[in-house]
Parts: sequence; structure tokens; C-alpha cells
Amino acid sequence: MTTTLYFDLPAALRLAEHAAAATEHSTSFTETEAGVACPGALLWVADAGIYLMSGGIPGLRVDPTDDASGHVLVYADGWTEEDDFHDRHDSELGGDDFVEHLHLRQRYGTRRDGSGVTLLQAMRVAATSGYRCLVIDVHDATTYSLRLSRTGPR
Repeated sequence: MTTTLYFDLPAALRLAEHAAAATEHSTSFTETEAGVACPGALLWVADAGIYLMSGGIPGLRVDPTDDASGHVLVYADGWTEEDDFHDRHDSELGGDDFVEHLHLRQRYGTRRDGSGVTLLQAMRVAATSGYRCLVIDVHDATTYSLRLSRTGPR
């Protein structure tokens, strides 16, 4: 079985643009252990809800003039902190909290000419081409795939 998470594409792209423009980035555990810098990422987080946030430092704040304000979060449809009808323990997400880095400059697809397209480039094109959602299909506790969709959850 697959758990499918739908994120509003324009809102996710706002986070991605912030992360891409940042001069510093939050590193993943693996990057920290290897001593390598993060090239810029959306952070896919599971704790009180399932959401995306910018990996840029400083973070994207709800109120940019107030360093104490919270970070801008884009929740997966139906997985906000108030949604208690989803039980992560019974889904492919599992019960543990996590943060996964979705690197914006990772290869996402291929153009017709055979050249690579990054996740950020694909999101930009999709947002101007009628796509509505960034979708994460979670196949099991260690495998997921990303896609862009013109339709949202049913």
C-alpha cells in the first residue's frame, strides 16, 4: 500500500525559492556526519502533522519582522496538527518523527533533449503550467517518490 501526501504547489514553491536563495542551509544528519554542506532543500517533516518547510537559514518566518514568529509550514492535505483521523502508526510513514531533505538541485526528470531537470526547475515549470500539487508517494518506511500533479486529493 502507498500513503499519498498532497502539498499545495504554489505554497511549496515559495518555500523552495526561499531555500534556494538562502546562503546557509540546514544540513541533514547524513550531511552533518559526512561534513558536507546541504545544497538547499525543502524539509519534509513528520511530528505534529506532516509538512514542508524551507531548509534555508535564516528560516522563512510567518512574520519576517519578528524573529520569534514561527516558520512558514505547508501541511499535507489532511495531515495538519489538528487532523487526528490519520494515524501515522498505521501508515507507511510509521510512528517515528522524522525530517527528510528534498534537495532542490537533485535530478528530478529529463527534458526532451535529454538534459536533466532539477526538482526546483520542475516545480517552477509546473506552477506556471496548471499543476496544483507537489506529491510525495510513501511506499514504505524507507522508500518514497516525488511527483507533480494537476489534480489534488479526492
